[in-house]
Amino acid sequence: MSRKPDAVDLLAMARPASLDRGSRISADAILSMATAGSPGEPARRPLPPGRPRLWALWAPLSTVAIVALIFALVTNLASAPAVLSPPKTNQELFDLADRIENLPAQSGGYWRDVRIDGNHLSTGGYRVVVVGRRETWQPRDPANLVLTQVWRQDSARPATADDERAWRAAGAPARVKGHCETSGPCDSIPIADEPKDCRYTLRVDSTGAYPDTTVGDFTMADLAAIATDPATLMKQLHAYHEIWNRRGFTQPFEKFLPTTANLLGMPLSPAQRAAIIRVLADLPTTKVVGTVTDPLGRKGISVDFGGAGGSLVYSSKPRKELPLYSRQILDPGTGETLSRVSYAARTAAGVTKGEVMSYQARGLESGWTTPPASPPAGCQKGE
Repeated sequence: MSRKPDAVDLLAMARPASLDRGSRISADAILSMATAGSPGEPARRPLPPGRPRLWALWAPLSTVAIVALIFALVTNLASAPAVLSPPKTNQELFDLADRIENLPAQSGGYWRDVRIDGNHLSTGGYRVVVVGRRETWQPRDPANLVLTQVWRQDSARPATADDERAWRAAGAPARVKGHCETSGPCDSIPIADEPKDCRYTLRVDSTGAYPDTTVGDFTMADLAAIATDPATLMKQLHAYHEIWNRRGFTQPFEKFLPTTANLLGMPLSPAQRAAIIRVLADLPTTKVVGTVTDPLGRKGISVDFGGAGGSLVYSSKPRKELPLYSRQILDPGTGETLSRVSYAARTAAGVTKGEVMSYQARGLESGWTTPPASPPAGCQKGE
């Protein structure tokens, strides 16, 4: 004859089946502990045979409690899963700032700034890159001479290997016709590896003005005073923006902020660049595009800072413009600007969407250095 299960049976049935032998807890053992007295007291004696058991009311509650105890013990046997924080937006930029923040600051009496401009155009059934060059040696001390070199005649070269084959198939002309945005005639451009006709000036600028004014009118001392703390930096940027506004520049601060990425190409310390990168990485307009190769063949981090890309006028009558979008390519080891590149925003004028239209690259020779040679070899003195 079958009997109704008592509390011991219920406990046995309540044991998780998934436990292995080594981790199972005997229901009888737990029941013994439950019926034992407090430390120092004798164990409770079992009821005499035939006396009614009073388990009917509290056995279910004990079963639940013991199952909870077993569950807690089993849970503790397994390691808790690691709690991972979700990555930040533009995490690559925050990682870049962390990498460069403690790099040693370079020293030197002069900041050598080499800018190489490139413009892509179609001519004769192939594309060429028209290249210009400008170089400035800016002293830390405004009492020292400033050297400026300008190559007055641009050069052109085929943009790709396919373009070079097409250029040779066309007879390898020594000069190509350039693109004009006016109705007047265009000067032809020589096919050459480097721009020609270098001129230089060597003079003292007592103001110590830095030639790049895209963010503000800075001296070398102003640049040296840029904050390394993002909160303090934001206050400085607000002050720069107010100066622009007093001069009639009415762009909102939110539109001004993306242009401060141009500071990354100026003579700053690694800690200053790290602060600028952190401020820019927090902007809703900033977006990391990925790793690319810049126009001079260097690997870098392509970033859309949300600034205006401009347009290219490819017809004057009737006037037609090709909209552009821009990207800034940063050195993954130093955070400095390698290049600013403009791309076609749509397919038109013989180019396809996403094709490089122009760039300004920071030359490989740029950086802190010793005083320049005077006069520079191969250059004529200009006015």
